[in-house]
Amino acid sequence: MDEFISSAGNTALLLKKYDIKLKKSLGQNFLIDTNILKKIAKASGAGENDTILEIGSGLGSLTEILVPLVKKIVCVEVDAKLSKAFREEMAGFIGNNITLIESDAMKIDYSRLAGEFKINKVISNLPYKIAAPLIITILKNAPGIDKMYLTIQKDIACRLTAKTGDKNYSSYTVKSALLADFRIMFQISGTCFMPVPNVDSVFVEVCRKNMKANEIGPDLVNEFFSFIDNCFLHRRKKLVNSLQKVLEKFNIDKKDLMVKMLHGIGKDAEVRAEEMTLDDFIKLFLALKYPNV
Repeated sequence: MDEFISSAGNTALLLKKYDIKLKKSLGQNFLIDTNILKKIAKASGAGENDTILEIGSGLGSLTEILVPLVKKIVCVEVDAKLSKAFREEMAGFIGNNITLIESDAMKIDYSRLAGEFKINKVISNLPYKIAAPLIITILKNAPGIDKMYLTIQKDIACRLTAKTGDKNYSSYTVKSALLADFRIMFQISGTCFMPVPNVDSVFVEVCRKNMKANEIGPDLVNEFFSFIDNCFLHRRKKLVNSLQKVLEKFNIDKKDLMVKMLHGIGKDAEVRAEEMTLDDFIKLFLALKYPNV
């Protein structure tokens, strides 16, 4: 092809050629602006030493921009027709610079995948339906992946970057903040997609944190996440009331001890989950888990 796959005309022609109808159920919205895709590649710092994971590779719009820049791209696509089209359009690179994995992105063992291919970075226009849980999944399970550069819904980005007390501040914010730092790099107009999505989109940078620095090691992450979910179960309630079941789990049966622990981290008995920082939650969790330390 003379033009990039991502030109609106070529995307439409390829969808027709392979009899592909984009599925809302899979969150399929293709970027059809080559300049935006080049901007994504540049902003991600994609270089010759990078082995990239791309989730939701579709027809290969982003892949063809990245492939001359990086060492290797491991692509994941669940749609059989898109996989067939991708294999044909990228035939010159498959098996060399590109590996295509036909699988549901939410069912992949990212620890194994990242280790097998020595993946160090994710650059993806994430399928909207799975973006939120997938970010956490990769951060939890693939410690070798240090950075991710992702096109996601603006509302998810607002949750990821929310500050204490914001309306978007939630259990998802706290759990994500334990694992990484997030930065919105730029917005992407809905007209850059086919079909035009019902939500606004942004491009974000995700930088993994050093887990040893916050005292919640990998072995405690799931327990800490469960604790955070309980904290936000009734976000408008006082935290001491929301955590009654948690106190029982930690064999702590007196509310006044919980209040004492809150005082120990500089909070009072009236505090609500939405008023607590990540550091506050870590301190409280550790105080409950190790009350005699």
